Amino acid sequence: MIYWLEKKIKEPLFNCQNCGQCVLSHTSLICPMNCPKGLRNGPCGGTLNGKCEVIPERDCVWMRIDRKHGIDPDTVHAPLDRDLLNTASYVNFFNGKDRATRLPQDVVAHGDIHATSGLARKMYEGEFVVTLEIASPRTHKGLERVERTMARVAGKVDAVNTTTNAGGVPSLHSMETAKVVNAHGVESVIQFCGRDESPSSFLATIDSAIEAGHANFLFLTGDWLPQVEREVSQSHWFPMDSLQMIHLVNSELPRYRDESAVVPFIGVASNPFSTPMEISVSRLANKRHAGARFTQTQAITNPDVYAEWYGLVRAGRADAPKLTIPSIPLVGSTRAFEILCRLPGVFVDPSLHRVMEQEDFQRRSLDWAFGVAERVVEYQAAGVHVMNFGMPPDLIGEFLDQIRDRAAAARARAGRS
Repeated sequence: MIYWLEKKIKEPLFNCQNCGQCVLSHTSLICPMNCPKGLRNGPCGGTLNGKCEVIPERDCVWMRIDRKHGIDPDTVHAPLDRDLLNTASYVNFFNGKDRATRLPQDVVAHGDIHATSGLARKMYEGEFVVTLEIASPRTHKGLERVERTMARVAGKVDAVNTTTNAGGVPSLHSMETAKVVNAHGVESVIQFCGRDESPSSFLATIDSAIEAGHANFLFLTGDWLPQVEREVSQSHWFPMDSLQMIHLVNSELPRYRDESAVVPFIGVASNPFSTPMEISVSRLANKRHAGARFTQTQAITNPDVYAEWYGLVRAGRADAPKLTIPSIPLVGSTRAFEILCRLPGVFVDPSLHRVMEQEDFQRRSLDWAFGVAERVVEYQAAGVHVMNFGMPPDLIGEFLDQIRDRAAAARARAGRS
């Protein structure tokens, strides 16, 4: 009876989605469950011009919340209790069933527990780092491609991101691909998507990864699955978001340190091109407070926008280590360029469009990438993350062979050692 009365009142007033653990009092009476991903801590990194990544004709609900309410950088909402869906939130409030998921949780300060990876050490010491992204193949046979890539790049990169189910396409887990990477003496950055993990399975897999010696992790909310209808539906809500993953792992740092002597280096994604820019900056600060130690950005195609965003990120933190790695796209095919242009949250600057219109676009694209990389280094980036979009292996090798020397020259121009 109470549930149906709630529905009658709250659905027309707040577009209520009947989660049964209402947080309207914390979100200025804007229901966050109208996010198609069901994010309790938003926005995701795919928002451009304040619009929803999944349903672009709609305003991002979390952008609306943050404009009106602002972000408390010291709290996080826990993942939904799905047993409470379609139950009376008032009843759950009075009997306390919703307490764990309705009330914001305080973040845990574990900044004194230092990450143990080589990548962490290099970044905290201010060494320029180069990371590379390799997509996990769909089958074990596809690991032969990873083996060939690693034979070319080992010794040229500090770490390799191994993706899991990138773009929602099923693949081997990141840790399977990481075995090939590690065999070449290179550290892996293991990726996890909140879209694909329940809290219990996530922590169990993290434990397995730490037992295997992995210490670098990148936590992503995840893109929308291509085969799923773009709508707001309880059945499509993601089990977790990146902030919840950060909070869970950060809370376990003392245990990891004491039991295995491996302390995770927690990484997240960030998007300098998500607008309004201040909300992107605030969301990264929220992740940092929750335990994130480093960030890799979306593809950077306009270094001036990156400079403006990074200036806001670094405001008041002059003495803090520089732990942001901007992603540099190496674009070597028109088909891959089309894919880049369609990626959620990616802004492709007109300068790259002009490059891709040239007959010798591969060489011009490489020169363009060098230019972007040098500019972000001048703006105090900690390193670069290389994302390959169809560039031939010899030109990727050329980029990796030259980027450290070019970065050193860029740092010198900017007056940095």
